Amino acid sequence: MDWRFTLLWGLWAVLLAPAAIAESTDCANPDIIVSDGRQNLSTFVAPPPGKSNTTYWYGFFGQSGHSYSVEFVSPSDNDPIRNDTTVAFNSFQVWGPKDVLISCGGNSSVSKVATYSYSPVLMRTPGYGDGERFSFVASSSGLYLMTMSNSGGTGGYSFRVVDTTLFNPRWSTWTGYDSQWGFMNLSDMDIPGTLSVYDLTGKLLKTVSMTIPAGAIVQRFTGSSDLKLPRNTSGYAIFTHTGPPGALLADAYMLNGDATVVIAAKFEVRAPQ
Repeated sequence: MDWRFTLLWGLWAVLLAPAAIAESTDCANPDIIVSDGRQNLSTFVAPPPGKSNTTYWYGFFGQSGHSYSVEFVSPSDNDPIRNDTTVAFNSFQVWGPKDVLISCGGNSSVSKVATYSYSPVLMRTPGYGDGERFSFVASSSGLYLMTMSNSGGTGGYSFRVVDTTLFNPRWSTWTGYDSQWGFMNLSDMDIPGTLSVYDLTGKLLKTVSMTIPAGAIVQRFTGSSDLKLPRNTSGYAIFTHTGPPGALLADAYMLNGDATVVIAAKFEVRAPQ
């Protein structure tokens, strides 16, 4: 047989072979996701005969005090009403680094919030879209284990983990200046969150919990009328929340006593969402 024919046949065999399924079905060997919002594409297989679900295991390394959003989405032509022929997501679970799993199960210390039905919407009943999205705040650093199940047919899907923490690298109360942080909620859900303000040594000076109503703006101020932060001090701040990725538009600025000098500062996520 001509070697060129053999090579061509081999290439066709590779192209026609079924796509490999990369996800793990073992909690001891989860597929690790990078939490920078990158989209991963793969295929979810239908449940085997006699089973109601196919379950895959994922994991990512979270940082203490950061907020995260986990997202699973099937193609736009998938319809959850036709569960026998398309992917139908269900039974998302997440465990923290200190949770103990026995036989790939157990109680979770992670408090998650479902955000898939809020803007930007992934799924709304009855039968509009097929996606799952949950948000939570990491209480400790380490490996977070997650599962997602499919009760429908074989189909393509995407999944990602997004660090939704907002970072402000600089605030100041030096020489008569104060700082202000603003939060605009672009979503249609109320978003609870926590503003944590540190000095330059990393010492936590103030933690304040608040909720930004849907479509509204909330502002916080270093001065005596609000946070009462010490004078002649500077540092950084972070804001964690359980809203969808990109749901908050935040800004920060430093201004003198009569607001004739205004200096803008960054207050944004680490990576595009």
